[in-house]
Amino acid sequence: MNITLICPQNYHGASATGGIYYPMGILLVGSLLKDTFPAWNVDVIDGELYSSLELEQRILGSDVLGLSANTNNYQSCLELAQFAKRHDVKRVVIGGPHASVVLPLNPPIPMAELILHHQQTIDAVTVYDGENAFLQYLAQIAKRQPHFGGIPNLWFRDTNGSIQHGDIILPIKPPRFTDMNFSLIDLTPYRQEHKKEFPAMSEKFVEGFTHVGCAWREKLGCSFCDIPYPFNNYQAPGRFWRDVRESRRQLMVDAVKDYGDCLTGNPERVKALLAARPLDLEDLALSCYGRSSEITEDMADLLNQLHVKYLYIGFDAGDATMLKNMQEGYSPKANYAALERLERRGIYVTGSLILGAPGESRETIGHTEKFAREALHYSNLAQLHCAILTPFPSAPLAKVFLERNPDFSQQDIWDSEITTKRWISSFCEVPHEYIEEKAREINSLNPSSRKRYFGLQRPQD
Repeated sequence: MNITLICPQNYHGASATGGIYYPMGILLVGSLLKDTFPAWNVDVIDGELYSSLELEQRILGSDVLGLSANTNNYQSCLELAQFAKRHDVKRVVIGGPHASVVLPLNPPIPMAELILHHQQTIDAVTVYDGENAFLQYLAQIAKRQPHFGGIPNLWFRDTNGSIQHGDIILPIKPPRFTDMNFSLIDLTPYRQEHKKEFPAMSEKFVEGFTHVGCAWREKLGCSFCDIPYPFNNYQAPGRFWRDVRESRRQLMVDAVKDYGDCLTGNPERVKALLAARPLDLEDLALSCYGRSSEITEDMADLLNQLHVKYLYIGFDAGDATMLKNMQEGYSPKANYAALERLERRGIYVTGSLILGAPGESRETIGHTEKFAREALHYSNLAQLHCAILTPFPSAPLAKVFLERNPDFSQQDIWDSEITTKRWISSFCEVPHEYIEEKAREINSLNPSSRKRYFGLQRPQD
């Protein structure tokens, strides 16, 4: 069987981190397939590195196309699915965050059901941690009379065309380094780009998780957060370090990009992680996520001892009212304090700002712009990206969005240009054009050479 797995580029705009981080989601899926069925041909493709035409050429000759969809790239997934079906690809399966959405309605509506209802080019949908569902689906395809009933986390059409699904199991455990088969992807270009953007870390890095979920979300949660893990769950520290050691043995890694969101939310877990670190891994560098309100003096010391070189912080706004409306649980003062504490310890910060929360005005944008300019005075600010708030269908604010825009309650396509403009027209005191202009201006201040691209801008096409 020839299986092609693609995580396509965004439909609108381009990622500021494209080419730095390899697509771990489809790599995990491909690894399980290849390790279970070594004779199968598995092609793992980072769609951000290729034009649409190049991706279409890679699809030709495939038996099965697997697509990883987030809300921003979903339309790109559909375009590839349509091409695949026109060129005799037998099965197209889609998974990822967008496919796993459950719209917050009464009753709730699974996005997987909407996808299968609207998109005849999609044969099946995997949700949440879908690698085992995809594997079982393909194992059935290999049989003369496939039977998909009972496969957990799989949505499909039966022989009568009705939409069915197996049991839905929510994700609770982070994937492990040892789950990934790195022979399926060339790490060289990622290492080169990573070194350019993060020179204080070794280019020999690997992506992984110390934990999943967010401690803040369990208390209240950001209004626009759409991470799929419902619980804050940490790996056992000893197992994490054993996996890191195995990655070092295989790949000679000297650094780890921790995707746990956010490491700083549980100080006791951070202490346990530090206490369990073996002597031979003390030189290993980390980059991870944190919240400014959690960067106390003690936490900053722990991060320094853990050899954290870069900390990603969502500053989100320089205006107290906007941060309150986003349910962030911190103030601009906390953002400044985090920068200062980390600067004293030589820890670099890659930060982000968002314009467009409820009540956004010229005055609140002015405060955020002021914060951005003042943040640049900190020598440890390595990146500062500015985005426009998008009402993702799995975020808490989707409920408010749907109340104003009920036509989206039956749609699988949430075009970010349309949803963002509708959101701003309903909840902001300034028009979309003004917010986009100010976002570009703030983004232009970014000390990194990489910028966030807005609109229909696909540099590689």
